[in-house]
Amino acid sequence: YDICCQWSLHFEERVSKSKFLSLCEGIKITPAVGKFHLGAHIKECFFLFSLNFIEGSGQVDGEIMETLWAVLDKFLGMTWAMSGYHQQEMLDDYMNDGNWKKFV
Repeated sequence: YDICCQWSLHFEERVSKSKFLSLCEGIKITPAVGKFHLGAHIKECFFLFSLNFIEGSGQVDGEIMETLWAVLDKFLGMTWAMSGYHQQEMLDDYMNDGNWKKFV
């Protein structure tokens, strides 16, 4: 939220001065902050960055990582005695399965 607030002020200027970055001509970037993090910033920025007041935005679950981590808790006990590689393989398989289910 602080990064969005501060970087959005001079974002186009910073990109134009970069050797490696560029923006497509005519592109309009609207800075926004997900509801989970918005309350932690100053009140004056709420109306500027809240998705509630940005025309064309929808109501989405922008904090998907937190919801994925909560479900992983039930698998952590099963991975306790596994090697690091086996733990990673099992958690990757679980995450890939969840991504596939969301896709289809």
